[in-house]
Amino acid sequence: MPFNTLYFLYFFACFFPVYWLAKKYTHLQNGLLVLANMVFYGWTEPKLCGLMIATTCLIWLGAILMERLSGLTITIYAWVIVLLFCQLFLCKYYKWLFGEEGHPLWVSLSSTIGISYYTLAAYSYITDVYRKKMLAQRNFFALLAYLSFFPQLLAGPIPIAHKDFAQYLQQRHLTWTDIEQAIQRILWGLFKKAVVASQLAIPVDYIFYNHASLPYTYLWAGILMYSFQVYMDFSGYSDMAWGLARLLGIKVNYNFNAPFIARTIDEFWRRWHLSLSAWLKEYIYIPLGGRGKNRWQYSFNIMAVFVVSGLWHGANSNFLLWGTANGLLFVLSIIWGLTRQSKDLSYNLKDYMGVLCVFVAISLTRVFFRSPDLMTALHYYQAMVAVKGFVLPDVGLLGIGLSFLVVLVEFLQRRKLHAIDILNRPLYVRIPAYLTICVGVYYFWPVINSTEYIYFKF
Repeated sequence: MPFNTLYFLYFFACFFPVYWLAKKYTHLQNGLLVLANMVFYGWTEPKLCGLMIATTCLIWLGAILMERLSGLTITIYAWVIVLLFCQLFLCKYYKWLFGEEGHPLWVSLSSTIGISYYTLAAYSYITDVYRKKMLAQRNFFALLAYLSFFPQLLAGPIPIAHKDFAQYLQQRHLTWTDIEQAIQRILWGLFKKAVVASQLAIPVDYIFYNHASLPYTYLWAGILMYSFQVYMDFSGYSDMAWGLARLLGIKVNYNFNAPFIARTIDEFWRRWHLSLSAWLKEYIYIPLGGRGKNRWQYSFNIMAVFVVSGLWHGANSNFLLWGTANGLLFVLSIIWGLTRQSKDLSYNLKDYMGVLCVFVAISLTRVFFRSPDLMTALHYYQAMVAVKGFVLPDVGLLGIGLSFLVVLVEFLQRRKLHAIDILNRPLYVRIPAYLTICVGVYYFWPVINSTEYIYFKF
């Protein structure tokens, strides 16, 4: 049930008041939240809820057994992890590896949306209990509410259990400031998704489907527009998820911090998909040794993280190459000393050139990300360098203009919590700003609004 649909609007409008009527009873509130999560997740495929509940049962029971049977802690933990990732493998990678002729059950579950996200959340919980960073949770419904929390279920942000789970055991509160902050993020996210990303989707699809017959300038425009589309689509979803969670009294992690104003590759990855980066750092990078004892170990660990990230997005050569390419860019930027802390917010001419170079470099890797297979990606790259004259692309101009507008707003607001953080402004400034976004969303909604999210397939 995508956020940018009337179905979701009706669903949330019915659930929200009932949820807060149970404010004084945390157990009842969790029960209502679980019910809403199941309705949201099982809207089109009810069988997906069974898989979600099975995953919760596995980590709930495993964590309790690890505490009670201390002598078997490692064995129990290992079995839970094996079962957890066997499920992920069978649901996500089985069809890619064995095709349509495989077992009907796993082929039918191969499009299980959200499984990559809640598997990482489940791994975080069982690992944090194993590391004794938190106690095993006896309250099954609190754990199920955490794992299936609908604002972040389908595309994140990804929670870290020992930091985020405690909220599901506490009484929640909602202030007028919380409500306005939530509305800000929801409106901004809806604008990026329903307006900007939707404007870009049509020309991007046209260029990628017809790349063999279009001039090279169109192909360059296509991949640059696609980079904007991915960002507007995914960050728009993340903003809405953050706002909806805040309306329910839950704080989820930030996922983006204006990545397209990054001046170096390492800064870009400190601003892009922050919750996945935090998860990879906590459970992959640090266990491998972090920076290590020398540059080679540091580089190896960075590459390992990016390869894992690529495989997490999908089990085929394109995603593996995409992850590897971004890892190489990261390692090379470190070796050449091209690093920059995102906390340094001063910009000069050299920085603006860096922003442009980073954007182009990151965009070039997205050919792998967008292409359905390796041969298509290679043909696209080949056509990009087939320079024959110059033809100015005449598609996607409105989408590009709106994308630059979003990036400009993020740049000007870079010292704020987010791009539309205007709580310190007078009411006569805030209300027109909100109304302007509402009018823009309403105007574009009926005609070109796309309810599909790029990151749902991961």
